[in-house]
Amino acid sequence: MPRAIAIALLAVSVIGACRGRAPIASCDDDLRGVYAAERTERWMVLDHGDAIEAYALFPDGDVTGDATGGVVAAPRVIDVARGRDGLTGTLHRRFMQRADSCDAQVPVQVTRCAGDTLELVLADPAPPQTFAPCAWPRPGSSRVVRWRRE
Repeated sequence: MPRAIAIALLAVSVIGACRGRAPIASCDDDLRGVYAAERTERWMVLDHGDAIEAYALFPDGDVTGDATGGVVAAPRVIDVARGRDGLTGTLHRRFMQRADSCDAQVPVQVTRCAGDTLELVLADPAPPQTFAPCAWPRPGSSRVVRWRRE
């Protein structure tokens, strides 16, 4: 019987270890991982301590050049810094038209980190009105998005 108990304890410890990390308790925790967002979006988050990067793991942008006026939109990239004011940063998206490019930048703020969920306030950058020089329309409305760590 002691052997059966030892095997059961080993099985419980292995199953417990496979559950991954502890849930997120605060924005100071290690936030790295893959997150599922609205619809079918998934994001890879890299946490370097004082800086966080997020990259789309889904087709994001127009790589065919079929957008209005032959404008190609690259995938979005999010750069966030940890500071006294919390997690704030920038969402970048490059737009290209032939040889001209413009880098759109909109502010991002992570407002909540708890229970494997990140809550971000951001907007989608609009394509430039003109290239060379880049001229931007008014920014779109900000919205709250929730990412859940897988």
